Amino acid sequence: MRTLSSTLTAAQKKPDRLPYVEAKVYDFDQGIKRLSWERLYEGSEDDNHHDIAFDGQGSMHRIRAAADNKLYRQKITSPDENSDYTQWTQLAADCAGPCSIAAYGAKIYIFYRTTANVLWKYYSHNYGQDWSNAQLVSYADVLSMAATWWSTGDIVVCFALKAGQQNGIVLDSSDQSTTEHTWLGSVNHPFSTTLGIGASFTPNHIDIVIAALEAGDPYNLYGLYRQTFDNTYTFSDVEPFIISPAGEGITYEYPDCHNPESAADYENTQIVAVEKFTGITAYTRPLICHSVRGSAFSSMAFTEPKPFLNITSNFGLRTSSTSDYWWLERPDGVWRAPRPAGTPLDLTQDILSLNVERRTLNIELNNSSAQYATPPAKRSEVVLKLGYKTSAGNEAVEVGRYWIDSWEYSSSPNSSLITLHCLDGQGLADKWSARFQMRWPANKRVWEIIQEIICRWGINLTSPGGIPRSSAVDNLYPDFTLQPGTSGDAALRRVLSFIPDALIFDGNEAYVKDLQDDEESSYSYGAAHVILQGSYASHITLSRARAIGRAEDESRIVRDAFDWPNLELGIDNLEQSYDPNLQSATRAQERADAILRKASLRAQGGQITIPVNCGQELYDVITVTDARCGISSKKYRVLDIQTTLSRHQWFYHQRLTVGAP
Repeated sequence: MRTLSSTLTAAQKKPDRLPYVEAKVYDFDQGIKRLSWERLYEGSEDDNHHDIAFDGQGSMHRIRAAADNKLYRQKITSPDENSDYTQWTQLAADCAGPCSIAAYGAKIYIFYRTTANVLWKYYSHNYGQDWSNAQLVSYADVLSMAATWWSTGDIVVCFALKAGQQNGIVLDSSDQSTTEHTWLGSVNHPFSTTLGIGASFTPNHIDIVIAALEAGDPYNLYGLYRQTFDNTYTFSDVEPFIISPAGEGITYEYPDCHNPESAADYENTQIVAVEKFTGITAYTRPLICHSVRGSAFSSMAFTEPKPFLNITSNFGLRTSSTSDYWWLERPDGVWRAPRPAGTPLDLTQDILSLNVERRTLNIELNNSSAQYATPPAKRSEVVLKLGYKTSAGNEAVEVGRYWIDSWEYSSSPNSSLITLHCLDGQGLADKWSARFQMRWPANKRVWEIIQEIICRWGINLTSPGGIPRSSAVDNLYPDFTLQPGTSGDAALRRVLSFIPDALIFDGNEAYVKDLQDDEESSYSYGAAHVILQGSYASHITLSRARAIGRAEDESRIVRDAFDWPNLELGIDNLEQSYDPNLQSATRAQERADAILRKASLRAQGGQITIPVNCGQELYDVITVTDARCGISSKKYRVLDIQTTLSRHQWFYHQRLTVGAP
């Protein structure tokens, strides 16, 4: 149950209750502000290695390598749509391609690989007015570079990536001293070559994205990999978040990542990269994705990378931010997108009716003044609050977040309406499908697999305090594979079949809950909170469940779960599940119990119609008293919730589908 104020709890039980509903629309992508890119510059510079940074005065500094071994720099004071992005100053004539830039305050540091196969630095401590240069380190054969400032101090870090290893070069700008921290490659994901790197500082560590070709079995993989560089200057291992088998003609190249300093709660790390296809219909296309709201970069919770600009880009795009804008650039282009969230569109006063079910929300709005002639953008985020007029005023609690999937106008004499059809996090699962084969070869627990699936459509898996979850969620490591084209809904059904828990979507988040049969009731209906209508039934479901597994020595494992009252009546309804992932008697028993437990929820069925309870949540246990049917203080579990509001009829009710507790 959601926590409600005493005044709101009292109001929803009154016989003369008056509904109050709020709905606001945000230009958010599952809690993260959508970036609307505007191109400020379209030039003719050749595409090559490049980078961008901003100094403490807000000036933009860009660098680019050219085919004739020249390195150019550019400074734009107060960049906007009227700035001149065509002027470049030659910085060096011995640049072999890879280069990077970082800035903080008055300090700007440029790093590049020279034609002599060493790394060089150019730096300014007065906003780019005067420059010094010297060798950085003698690290050779660098293929790509990235640089970022370490917090607000004197440290800048340059990452130099080779075919199978990289060097994190930590430079103290106060005395020009350096320390080198070499990562010798991954045992689990060995790289045979690399195709670009991006880096961004976040509190206490640096986030890194690498494009690489991984030597694998049975085939090599092109992919994007995440990695971190912590405050002990130690590299983590790499983990892929998008892959393509070699031979399919798709590679991922030249990534970058950025998280703004002092990021708002609707901002998180943005990742860009290039998807390149070399087949008959060849293309080179920028992709973008982001860490989901509430997640850390290290959690592997990234949205599905998707195309976002209709351009070709061989060396990718580099990202940065100022207080007002996100920025993208390449040698011949500069883009920006506003950072502030903007004012949400308040639908509250125009709501005529709504219907909320699992997966969907439909809101009918008054459009008599043509105020929605321009409707909200599709997939905008709708925050819905349900409440009542109380002795303390209008009170409402957030009950969900939804995303506009379509809209529909309708008219009649003296009436103009628009209806927004929206999806919740589970509804978004139907819209997603696996772009490539996703496999977890018995190296991730079920909780992590669920997390890495639902993040693809922007939902973060959390672990709320006080919510129980089964042992299998954390201790079962299945060999699990999703084939390309598998829908998100089908993927979740498969992985949830391994455990007794339910997956509950709650706005931008989701969590798993073990539906224990001894859970305490959280609310009562039938006395103070009236039941308007009720129906109650009892069904025969399963009386026995069997799980069959294989131990590591190939021995057969068989475990059963029993519903003895039904078996004593001679009812033998059996469901069996064979799964080679069940490699111990404990795991097999958990599976049998889970099958029987999920079936038992349907053994007691029914529906009650009630005045809206603003705190009611899916899978809560409730107590029902309905003397009309002889039901007295009986526990049920809420399996579905449908909420309906109609201002035409002053109808504000919920229909709860219930089952066994």
